[in-house]
Amino acid sequence: MKRSTKNPSKIFQQVLEDAENRLALAAKSAGTFQHRGIRGDERAEALAQFLRQHLPQNFSIGKGEAIDYLDTRTGQLDLVIYDSASAAPLVSSGENLLLPAEALYAVIEVKSVLTQVELDSCALAAKKIRDLKPYKRKFSPTPTKGEAPSDCYRCPYIVFAFTSNLSDDGWAQKEFDRVKKSVHGVGLEEDLFDRVIVLDKGLLRPQIAAARIRDEENGIFLDFYIHLMNYLMKERRRRPPIDMQAYASTGKWIYLT
Repeated sequence: MKRSTKNPSKIFQQVLEDAENRLALAAKSAGTFQHRGIRGDERAEALAQFLRQHLPQNFSIGKGEAIDYLDTRTGQLDLVIYDSASAAPLVSSGENLLLPAEALYAVIEVKSVLTQVELDSCALAAKKIRDLKPYKRKFSPTPTKGEAPSDCYRCPYIVFAFTSNLSDDGWAQKEFDRVKKSVHGVGLEEDLFDRVIVLDKGLLRPQIAAARIRDEENGIFLDFYIHLMNYLMKERRRRPPIDMQAYASTGKWIYLT
């Protein structure tokens, strides 16, 4: 059955268009801060606020680190989407969380301006997520054909930038070339990134070497939101309960008479 429609919901589209416009305004407003880190935090928070309001209640948004049963850690991540209905953070200190890898569903790295340096940094961060072992096995990449195997679990790494330092002319190919350079630089393939979104230009699906150029009729944010929602709903049905015993070592039982 064809999943898209020739007559999309105008109300649904308008909601997402309004959200995209608010993100653009938030990005402009954040530019009043001199400190680069503050500008980045403000823009990440604008996206986080939208997701908190529009994702299912089972999911929460935060920032921090993820850890597996071998104490492999990711380092700080901009936005993490996790299943708060099945597992609480191991640590919640101030604004940052420490999550068990099994609760981690997606990571969104927010960039004000996408550059080669920023993509290289994202590739290193995404590799650390691939090194995690939730349920004592690694996260699998996004399948390019069919469904993912039933015993593998995913954690998409999404790069979300408000703009790029590349010009509009030939943007998609030039951005894709930079993505390839970054992921190959850490010894992995294009499927390391699930999506690369540049809000004012378009989006890339590196794993299938495809791009969509932004136009006024079909904003990029709509594609981002629908893809994320569909993934979260499917993935939550696939994952087994989290067994926190994997993170602990219990003493020896003494049997009594």
